[in-house]
Amino acid sequence: MWPINQSRYPSHDPKNQHDKSNRGLYMNLKTVTLLTILMVSGTATSGLAQSRGTVTLTIEGEERIIPISVESEWSGGENRPYITLDARALDGNGREELVMGLGFDAARWDASAPEMTLWRFEDGALVQRLRAYQEEDRGALTVTLDSHELDGTTLNLTGRLEGTLGTSENRGRNIDLADGVPVVGTFAVTLESLD
Repeated sequence: MWPINQSRYPSHDPKNQHDKSNRGLYMNLKTVTLLTILMVSGTATSGLAQSRGTVTLTIEGEERIIPISVESEWSGGENRPYITLDARALDGNGREELVMGLGFDAARWDASAPEMTLWRFEDGALVQRLRAYQEEDRGALTVTLDSHELDGTTLNLTGRLEGTLGTSENRGRNIDLADGVPVVGTFAVTLESLD
């Protein structure tokens, strides 16, 4: 127990060399401890499994192979998973030029209620935002699962998609398909569970 008027740390009297060296030792120990904690936590998180794989899309006749990002995941239980794919293609300068989002319910490993967004960029600026959903008047998007394998929290999944992308002024409630963009694609991914 420390007396009320005394600090438990070395005195700050500059004339006392012994106290100065103790203070330096104390600060060095704090720094070493902090660095050790940061290095260990960095090592621990770098070993975590991450989602990986690709989505291959054919948009208006042009095929693109797009890697999925670490934002891709699956959630829910084995009998009713929800799948979220986030794929991003970069241009030569490392800027996004194509961002695809695909989400769907996979109850009993039968895909339903798919939603897709596709954003196109030019020189780093968003130039087109497209959407498609399951309903006929919203793009008739379909997703078919070809295979799945669940190993603990890791899901290996392959499948196909097809639909028509269109613009929307109200976040997808209505899709304008007048200038619809046909899209077909496949995916082969390994996803980590959100849960």
